[in-house]
Amino acid sequence: MLGFSLGKLIVLAALIGIVWYAFKYAARIEAIKRDVRAEVARREAAKRGGGARSVEDLVKCAQCGAFVAAQGANNCGKANCPWGR
Repeated sequence: MLGFSLGKLIVLAALIGIVWYAFKYAARIEAIKRDVRAEVARREAAKRGGGARSVEDLVKCAQCGAFVAAQGANNCGKANCPWGR
């Protein structure tokens, strides 16, 4: 009555595989929709000007050659460092 033949096991494995891949496909579609919604929201915020990021000028340190913020730069630890005197 409940005999498991090779054919039944193959059909069961196929059904499990179909359900598994259907869930993976649905999750992928949902992730794409979420990314598209986030991109649309970002573009709308940029159009309104609410998403503008601030920009800082950088200057090159004469001692170590690293670029640091022009305002509020810290001492790099090297002798004769012009920042943070």
